[in-house]
Amino acid sequence: MPGKLLLTGATGFVGYYLAQALAADGRPFVALVREDSDTTQLTTISAWCTLVYGDLTDPGSMEEAMDGVDTVIHAAALVSMEDRREDELLQVNGTGTANLVNVMLHAGVRRLVHLGSVAALDRVDGGPLTTAADRWPENRLTTAYARSKFAAEREIWRGQAEGLSVAAVYPSTILGAGDWQGDNTPSLWTYVDNGGRLYPRGAAGFIDVRDVVRAVLTVVDRDVDRERFLLNAANLSWQDFFRQVARSLDASPPSIGLSHWQSAMLWPLAGLWSNVVGGQPVITRASHRTGQATYRYDGRPYVEATGQEYIPPELTIAEIGKAFRMSQGIGQGLPATYLPVVRAGE
Repeated sequence: MPGKLLLTGATGFVGYYLAQALAADGRPFVALVREDSDTTQLTTISAWCTLVYGDLTDPGSMEEAMDGVDTVIHAAALVSMEDRREDELLQVNGTGTANLVNVMLHAGVRRLVHLGSVAALDRVDGGPLTTAADRWPENRLTTAYARSKFAAEREIWRGQAEGLSVAAVYPSTILGAGDWQGDNTPSLWTYVDNGGRLYPRGAAGFIDVRDVVRAVLTVVDRDVDRERFLLNAANLSWQDFFRQVARSLDASPPSIGLSHWQSAMLWPLAGLWSNVVGGQPVITRASHRTGQATYRYDGRPYVEATGQEYIPPELTIAEIGKAFRMSQGIGQGLPATYLPVVRAGE
């Protein structure tokens, strides 16, 4: 088993599950967190988790966290479907990863395991299955988020060329319970429960957040330099996905499929409206492009290499629906209600 671990992004959507899984597995770790982060969820695992304050955009603030560290799990990232935040996305995801790599090299840290995204791969709308071998996009990536994750991708492999042992995983759309009002997929359950009627006509890949966590820890333990896995349990149309979400909530599914030209007209209006009334636009140029595209992914090489099957998305979606309803019953609005890290039978 690798030596001392450091986790970035421990207060985020995937990072929460990674932190809980490390604690459940009896693995002490250091969590690099910002001063203004809400670390409430990490206090419950304080016996395993040591908090060190630092910021990816401030290299000097990360030096203390690297003391004695053997392996860094890099899960921190800014997620946004608003292209107007491109500078911020590039600063956190691109420059932040460059800073992390530089501090690791300076401190003599041996290994980096990176949580990437299929958005950074050379996926083709309506094309063949995207694999981990489809590494360098031939054309300009279509969203600011994708460009920022590709910038991070270049930095981790630059670090590998300069002496780090590096591995990476590339999850498709990650499903899990969490902040029902945030920027990640739990908010889709809120959308359906609130009577959302529109859905895009594209398709995407989907994977349980717990499969992502298990894959990250498996890659950590395998300790293979340059190992790369695309993680995807199934490819679904957005229509089918939203029907399953509605079923998990005993609610009516979105029934109006937006064509490409319809959502192309809608997103500028949504942006103008959000500027007038405040808040996040219901659709952006980036979400229009992503939602209307048909992307399909091949996640089988990971299963073949590790023998670990994915949780079927229909089971994941059903469990998230139960967690959503449970959170409503707590009587505090919609607080984060997380799925158990370890499932029955595992």
